[in-house]
Amino acid sequence: MRNLTRIAAITLPVLLLAACGFVGSDPINPADPPGFFTGIWHGMLAPWTLVLRLFMDIGMYATPNTGWFYDFGFLIGVVGSIPGGWLAVIIAIFVHIF
Repeated sequence: MRNLTRIAAITLPVLLLAACGFVGSDPINPADPPGFFTGIWHGMLAPWTLVLRLFMDIGMYATPNTGWFYDFGFLIGVVGSIPGGWLAVIIAIFVHIF
């Protein structure tokens, strides 16, 4: 039980910090705005980004975007964020670190 607590104490802050910049701080090219699949990705990471937004200046919603198509993807991502949010954060950690 003690090892599980130690692993959780290390893993949780790492996962929370890893979710911070997935929308990014770079300007979005208006000629190629984020679409449906990017909306799903941002929606899955939205709960993590919302918590980190209290401490850091990060965005959780990409603007400009493709409109209702991005919004629909974002909504699907938010609905699926509970079971798939952990998976999305783990994938994002591997993509950004490795």
